[in-house]
Amino acid sequence: MTNRPTFPIILVDNKSDYLDLVDNGDILTNFNVLGLIKGSYKNVKAYDKDGHLWKIDKVDSNYKLNGITKFLAYSVYNPKIKVAISWMKIVDYKLDELKSDISMQVDRDDDIITQFVNGEFIKHKIEKCDSFGDIVKTLDKYVFKVNEEEIWKEKESPK
Repeated sequence: MTNRPTFPIILVDNKSDYLDLVDNGDILTNFNVLGLIKGSYKNVKAYDKDGHLWKIDKVDSNYKLNGITKFLAYSVYNPKIKVAISWMKIVDYKLDELKSDISMQVDRDDDIITQFVNGEFIKHKIEKCDSFGDIVKTLDKYVFKVNEEEIWKEKESPK
């Protein structure tokens, strides 16, 4: 058994209304200092492609936090730093649970997820998905790796 999710993963944070699709773990090795101080990672859930739900157990960094670096992070200097993440597997999930979490994020969205297509359209497409891979393709197509011209053609074509 591995001690981290199998990528790609879908990240969800119901407290901060966050949804992201992460193709590999490289992007998760960089945090900004303020995110580390505030512990913004603590409520993040990661759905992996193998049907496991994970949470971030611990984030380690060699960056020295003190009063001055905290003050700077909150005010004018909030650098990206390298971190190491420890994961904890929570449970195996059902696809409907992932769909529900995505739907909740779409409903709470403030025109980030829905900047190219409306929320009902995205939720309908997600609901029709039969696998994690289908959900990833749908999120890529309509949210994360959008080809606007392709979407316009799809909307204009007869059904």
